[in-house]
Amino acid sequence: MPMVPWRGRGCAVTTIRRAVNVVVYVADALRVDHLGCYGSRYVNTRTIDELATSGVRFDQAISAAPWTAPSTTSIVTGLNAHHHGYLHWDAQLDPTTETIFRAFSAHGYQVASFVFDTNYLFKDLPEANVRGTSETLDGAFEWLRANRGQPFFLYVHNWATHMPYDILHADRKDWLSAKQEVIDGIQSDSASALESMRESYRKAVEHQSEVLVASFLEELDGLGLRENTLFAFLSDHGESWGERFASKEDVKGVYHMHGATLYDEIVHVPLILSAPGAIESEVVDSQVRSIDLMPTVLDLAGLPARETDGDSLIPLLNGSEAEDRPAVIAGTDMGALTKLAVRVPPWKLILDVESGEEEAYRLDVDPRELDSRPADALPELREIVFRELESAERHELTEEEEATVAKRLADLGYL
Repeated sequence: MPMVPWRGRGCAVTTIRRAVNVVVYVADALRVDHLGCYGSRYVNTRTIDELATSGVRFDQAISAAPWTAPSTTSIVTGLNAHHHGYLHWDAQLDPTTETIFRAFSAHGYQVASFVFDTNYLFKDLPEANVRGTSETLDGAFEWLRANRGQPFFLYVHNWATHMPYDILHADRKDWLSAKQEVIDGIQSDSASALESMRESYRKAVEHQSEVLVASFLEELDGLGLRENTLFAFLSDHGESWGERFASKEDVKGVYHMHGATLYDEIVHVPLILSAPGAIESEVVDSQVRSIDLMPTVLDLAGLPARETDGDSLIPLLNGSEAEDRPAVIAGTDMGALTKLAVRVPPWKLILDVESGEEEAYRLDVDPRELDSRPADALPELREIVFRELESAERHELTEEEEATVAKRLADLGYL
């Protein structure tokens, strides 16, 4: 395997002389403000915080979409969601589209993934080599033990922080009942119901950090793999609890908690890269995108670059780049592209694709995005969003396809 130079800003170059293994761990619906390393003071996330302390934490990482299907596809292709077009669970990804799985497999890596539900994530992507559920990590651990002697790429997508937070998705009856209880609590607009829901979420975040991620890192340590494994930790999107809806009765399902809006509580995500002895501790303040993960991981593994919308993050680590990277975010509804946003600090512009209406927020003075000022937004944002709209992959769904999309979303509690 190649020797890989890994540079930290202001730090000496460290050379990896062994094969680089890669783990990508995605915690679904994890908000950055519930992690200690991103400023939380009321949730115990010591393990994730230590991961960030020992590696690189990206302070401003932006997802390509506000829910799992399009955002995860962006993570594994490096393409913006409006370019890959995978905007619902039964969409077809162009078979010529390069993925992170195919790239690593082509260079001799053992590749596998463990997902929240094998009927959804990567179900039509054989190169992902879905080996089972991630609701427990037993399967992932068994795979690690079996493949410890050769270079590997392992993707894990865990739903512990996805509402209703404390019920396994496999327990369908209990899961749907608990989901409805959360929605009922939001619709009641009860302060006690909201606090109870948020407390459940805090406990789920702690479980994600102190049980799941902790046990994963312990397994890598126990197998002697931690020292030559890149561990990338991120979320596909954040979470909300109906704050954006004047009438809480309008919150009908999971879609209205993440999916319906493009505000920062949904699209600002954690991103941490850790590789002991190979990457120096650092915090990167510049804005980056989840689409940058694939080119970065390939770069750090010494593999050839692929054509993507994202770019390797290495220039931000070696000091050759410091600028914010424009982030484009696609909003969808029933498989159709409905919103397109561009985030270039300190501004975010959101375009309603059908009506042409705009929202714009000056994030440095209005971080909660409460005061829309489209007339004041920088002209370049409007230029970017319309250019991206012209390049968007558009597909009009038939009535039969819409019915299929609705059924799949209802099955997941989105409707």
